[in-house]
Parts: sequence; C-alpha cells; structure tokens
Amino acid sequence: MQKEAILLSQALGQLVKQIRAESMDQSELAVRVGLSRNTISAIENGKAVNSEALFAVLAQLNLLQPLTDAVEQQLAQFNNLPQKKQRKQRKAKPELSNDF
Repeated sequence: MQKEAILLSQALGQLVKQIRAESMDQSELAVRVGLSRNTISAIENGKAVNSEALFAVLAQLNLLQPLTDAVEQQLAQFNNLPQKKQRKQRKAKPELSNDF
C-alpha cells in the first residue's frame, strides 16, 4: 500500500474511533453493522479491511456523506476538464488459419 493510502487508513481509523467512542463501544458498533468486533478494531487501527465493511461503519457513524460529497466534488471537477484525445484503438490481430 502506498504511504498516502496508509495515512488515510490510519486517519479514517482514528476518526471512526473518536466518533464511535462518544456513543458506543466496539461491540455495539459491530452488532449495528453486522460485523465482528475484530473488524471494527482493524478499521480503528488503520488496517486493511473490506471496503463494504468500512463503508458500513462510516455510514453508521454518519461519516459517509462527507466522504461521498468530497468524491463527487472531485469527480465534477474532473468531468469539467477538457477531454483528452482518445487513445488510438489497437488494430485487431489477424486470425491465423488452422491450415497446416
């Protein structure tokens, strides 16, 4: 994993832990999202987890919408850029006959 991705995982984990700790323990969050307590712990420690598990936890803690908004904003900026030239299509490879 790249350094930036590791730092992002750790930052998300810290945020999840702080928000979660205000209202519940790891076991309660795990029950609410249908995951194991070990998965919640892994998220909070910045470890690699299934993206669906991470998104379920973020949604439960009302943290998913700000992330979605940021992604949509970046996507909108990208879509407003002038389109780059299309890559040339590769020529189809001629099929070889089976006549030997």
